[in-house]
Amino acid sequence: MHILLVEDDSELARQTELWLREAHHSCVWRERGAEALIALATEPFDVVILDVGLPDMDGFTVVEQMRVRGFTLPVLFLTARDNVTDRVRGLKAGGDDYVTKPYAVEELMARLEALQRRAQSVNATGGPAAPARMLGRWTLDPLHRRLRSGNETIDLQPREWTLLEVLLAHEGRTLTKKFLLEKVWDIQFDPGTNVVDAMICRLRRKIDEPGQPSLLQTVRGKGYALQAVS
Repeated sequence: MHILLVEDDSELARQTELWLREAHHSCVWRERGAEALIALATEPFDVVILDVGLPDMDGFTVVEQMRVRGFTLPVLFLTARDNVTDRVRGLKAGGDDYVTKPYAVEELMARLEALQRRAQSVNATGGPAAPARMLGRWTLDPLHRRLRSGNETIDLQPREWTLLEVLLAHEGRTLTKKFLLEKVWDIQFDPGTNVVDAMICRLRRKIDEPGQPSLLQTVRGKGYALQAVS
């Protein structure tokens, strides 16, 4: 993978960069959020490793700016803030996973590999991507993680695409928030926040037709269900 590492601790950054290169990844290191956004606009990356505590803006703001500007690549947070509120805030901002400092190289590499697997458009045997499916008027494009309808396209963030895949795999079934947290965010408990609700709302804004019933149904007191998939 070609990785953008955003970390202001120079010693930690050099060590992490060494680990990445030893694992046969290429790496570009930036110390500030603004520098990271410039780097993203000038060359393609496969994943961003993003420190939360940067000198010019926090990592949450950086990933929010990335998503606003249309960058959909996965983001792995590095954070010393080992509490549920900050972890959930990072996920809601558009992050895909996190590692708490200090971290072991084995954990970092395992989480990168997991992000890479999610983003791959071919299966483990090198076969073609899964056939496109329909979602209302939208054709799902697994290769680019986007929805197409005529000349109109909608790009989905990695976490949005994963959520949609889980809902599609259980079409017509009501899925609890706890189940979605486990399958999409790998959170094994309910942190008491609305991260699932917020992501569902974002998907609705992207895929629903104005004036038409939502494809993502709220089952009051139980969870969510995907309906009307052809």
